[in-house]
Amino acid sequence: MTQLFLSSRLPMARSLRGLTAAALAKSANVTPEWLSKVERNRTTPSDELVGRLARALDFPVEFFYRDPIKLPSTEAFHFRASSKLAQKDETAARSFASLAAELSEWMDRAYKLPIPGIPEIQELAGAEVDAGPEIAAEALRSYWGLGTAPISNMMTLLESKGARIFSVSGTYQAIDAFSFRYNGSAIIFLNPSKSAERLRFDLAHELGHLLMHGGSLYESESKLRERQANEFASAFLMPRAGLLGSLHGNVSLDDLPRLRELWKVSAMAITVRLHQLGVISDWTYRLMCQELSKRGFRRGEPGSTLIPELSSLWAQILADLREQGLGFPYIANLIEVRAADVRSLLVGLVPMAISGGATRSSRSSGDLRLVSS
Repeated sequence: MTQLFLSSRLPMARSLRGLTAAALAKSANVTPEWLSKVERNRTTPSDELVGRLARALDFPVEFFYRDPIKLPSTEAFHFRASSKLAQKDETAARSFASLAAELSEWMDRAYKLPIPGIPEIQELAGAEVDAGPEIAAEALRSYWGLGTAPISNMMTLLESKGARIFSVSGTYQAIDAFSFRYNGSAIIFLNPSKSAERLRFDLAHELGHLLMHGGSLYESESKLRERQANEFASAFLMPRAGLLGSLHGNVSLDDLPRLRELWKVSAMAITVRLHQLGVISDWTYRLMCQELSKRGFRRGEPGSTLIPELSSLWAQILADLREQGLGFPYIANLIEVRAADVRSLLVGLVPMAISGGATRSSRSSGDLRLVSS
């Protein structure tokens, strides 16, 4: 931990609390002009003023003296529909990413985790650098030995390949799934408010970004990236040979519930994929989409019994902490935030019923091994 106040931590804390600079200045009883100078590193606040800011933001004072985390460049973040994302939400997403990166570093120190195994397209044997989404999905399935069968659990699969998965919830509903690489590991954020089918699709979508777009080296427009990631997710979750082999004659709306249950994707995603593969005509596709929309399938998955996938990795970590009488306060203490901040990163990924004090203790060397789907 540095002995110096880090000005970059102040706007980060503000964005995590959803506060404007004016609102923070008023709450801390300082002028907006002075606060602006602090955030731009033009002046250094006294210890008393740091304490006042920390209380206003509900952060431990130590948070503002922690060594900075060097995140990837802006271009290396893959945001869903980033052109529609407000600047404040994008800033908040990067602040959440900083917390996740710190937690990821702690996870590496405390546990033996799966070796990062999500490649970039150039690394796949036999895959061309400019391979399209369909070929990329087939290549990755082959690389991981998945065949053409449905994937039983996307979250477990990605965690077994070294991914660390977090969530964005609460007041940040505008932030959709996003992903980036940090210290060799893939970090993926999900919005847990979606259906189980759509969360699986989001995981595959972010996998497509990580595989195909190579972070800041990729220079295409965001709309093209989004379309490619969607096409990859569709092909990865519903491989051509597997999906075609699961069809029984002509496809109608009545077939969608069975296919949805088999492939664990939304009814709309199946319809799009069937059209993409030429199984249904343009006319049939339009009619099916219109009918699905009338039945509420654009907003959710009526009648679905699929249970949202949970994080196997975090379940094991929290179980290990629980055995030591520890919990979220302990993890929060490690990165100088509130226990609620840690919980917010795991909403929808693990059960929240875990207790334990924040007392530090010597860590045992865990050995967390995950089995892929």
